[in-house]
Amino acid sequence: MTESAAKAASSDYDALKEDISQLRSDLQSFANNSGKYIKGRSSQEISKGVEKSKDYASKASKEAGNAKDFVETKVRENPLAAVGIAFGTGVLIAALRK
Repeated sequence: MTESAAKAASSDYDALKEDISQLRSDLQSFANNSGKYIKGRSSQEISKGVEKSKDYASKASKEAGNAKDFVETKVRENPLAAVGIAFGTGVLIAALRK
């Protein structure tokens, strides 16, 4: 059961990395296509905004990695508690979907 929780955490982490990568791509596309919509802004200002967005996305990715490592450590330290939490969360989500 602990192994499945670790696999689920890893899967969630991979999905988060993919989402962040897609966000970077979307932001770059937005910046490239927004010139006709943003009047009075220089390309230098837009480039600064894109760079800041990339920095934020990079920091978010690092934090997600740290969170993944933390969760994996806690699951390994307390496997029964992790299984109980996962079960309770599943029951709660199932109840909310009805």
